Amino acid sequence: MNKAVSDKKVVKTLVDICLSEGLREVVISPGSRNAPLTLTFCANPEFECFSVVDERSAGFFALGIAQQTGRPVALVCTSGSALLNYAPAISEAYYQNIPLVVISADRPQEWIDQADGQTIRQVGALDNIVKYSCQLPTSKNASNWYVNRLISEAFYQCQHKMAGPVHINVPLAEPLYGKTVHPEEKQRRIKQVVSSSSVSAEAMQQLSEDWLKHDKILIVAGLNKPNGRMQQALRQLSEMEQVVVLTETTSNINGESIITGIDKVVSTITEEEVHFFKPSLLITFDGAVVSKMIKKFLRDYQAKEQWHISVSNHHMDTYQQLTTSIEAEPADFLEDLLPKVTSIKSRYRTTWLNRAERSDKHHEEYLAKNGWNDLKAIAHIASALPEKWQVQWGNSSAIRYAQLFKEFYNEDTYCNRGTSGIDGSLSTAVGASYISQKPTLLVVGDLSFLYDSNGLWNNYLQSNLRIIIINNGGGGIFRFIPGPSDSEELETYFEAAHQLNMQPLAEMYGLKYLRADNEEAMNDCLTQLFSESDKPIILEVKTPAKENAGVLKSYFKRLKEEL
Repeated sequence: MNKAVSDKKVVKTLVDICLSEGLREVVISPGSRNAPLTLTFCANPEFECFSVVDERSAGFFALGIAQQTGRPVALVCTSGSALLNYAPAISEAYYQNIPLVVISADRPQEWIDQADGQTIRQVGALDNIVKYSCQLPTSKNASNWYVNRLISEAFYQCQHKMAGPVHINVPLAEPLYGKTVHPEEKQRRIKQVVSSSSVSAEAMQQLSEDWLKHDKILIVAGLNKPNGRMQQALRQLSEMEQVVVLTETTSNINGESIITGIDKVVSTITEEEVHFFKPSLLITFDGAVVSKMIKKFLRDYQAKEQWHISVSNHHMDTYQQLTTSIEAEPADFLEDLLPKVTSIKSRYRTTWLNRAERSDKHHEEYLAKNGWNDLKAIAHIASALPEKWQVQWGNSSAIRYAQLFKEFYNEDTYCNRGTSGIDGSLSTAVGASYISQKPTLLVVGDLSFLYDSNGLWNNYLQSNLRIIIINNGGGGIFRFIPGPSDSEELETYFEAAHQLNMQPLAEMYGLKYLRADNEEAMNDCLTQLFSESDKPIILEVKTPAKENAGVLKSYFKRLKEEL
């Protein structure tokens, strides 16, 4: 027996197709114009509906869910500026290839630009950061065939090849709260049959022959979801004498011969040594790379060839030397390549591994002698982190510190590196911890946490969530960057210096609060942080603002020294 839902047929059609396409999570921000959508989604128990008031936070909360499940997640908002508040999360989803379906309620078209309340030009408002957008027809007699086609196309674009966000705008006329029981009507579903993107046998043969011409092959992996096949293929390639594989925490790839902590090696390479470290063949994939050092190194010292492997035919030329764009799923391509290539005599792998080993020794020596600061705080987190936790990182300093510690490469790691903004890290972690039910640690800077503190304003905080806030009194990264660090406006306009503490926020949202401002307190707090708890826990770590930049500079100076 059908349950009463919105009396607007276009809404019923939309919700039915969402269900048939496998969408199950719907994040709704309260409003009146979207009432027909809210009533209809909530009437069907097959949807899990979430209420998140702040649309900016709601967007990142949905992103965290889709990040974990790989399935489309819907975002539903009222008309007006509500839609624009999704933009930061939608841009992140676009550049991370995360499937989100934005469903925005709107005024009827005739009321746009007529000084009617809560009305803006919503059509196309997100076009630069979505894969597809459409507006559903408003007429009561609108063809179901046409509505079905528009929505089906949205889901196709949301999931096809490179996943990503789409936008469906739904003009809705008053009255908005009417309900009815619609006659049973099976919606036509347009099935997707995706063609193979594997490389032809002839092309693969040519590529494998080209591969064997190079005795210095460098593979750089950036942002990547945990992928066992990709990891296994790269581990096998990293055992070849002529191959070096560089990864970051966000690559979710590690192995005995894989080099983690890119900056710890690249920062030590002198002009006289460049020849031994620069590649002849560079291989890359989609996914942003955190390290600015490797980007500068490879742009300055270019390889003879560069292959970029992606299911998209977009020419990604981050290092300004692209010679071959390979349209294929990277894991598939590497698995096909492996049987066709062999190890050849070369010192390339050994050169990088020896330097990485030297840097690791300097790293440990420096930390042993160093006092209390951001770097030391992150070191304590690395040592205390239990196995099988997922780690979510805030942007700016936090994710850069993460690259320096091997311990973080053993866990599933996530960070909003699609656009690298400080907004949304907390909301993303909250959504991810809710849907995954995994113990989740967020490590975030003070400004990033405060900017997204509305991420705690919902009913979905899990007891498995732990938040570490590195509070150095402002945007500490600007003390590392030449330019802002030398400016008299640093503290006010770049660093945004402050004296705030996070305890009132933790108490307001009912979280347990811990604070550490030295090593002894840090160790004690970490023990409590990773213990069982019936509520989420925030650990605020206070570090000295002005010392951190000098510490990091002396750290990299130490790495360059001979043993």
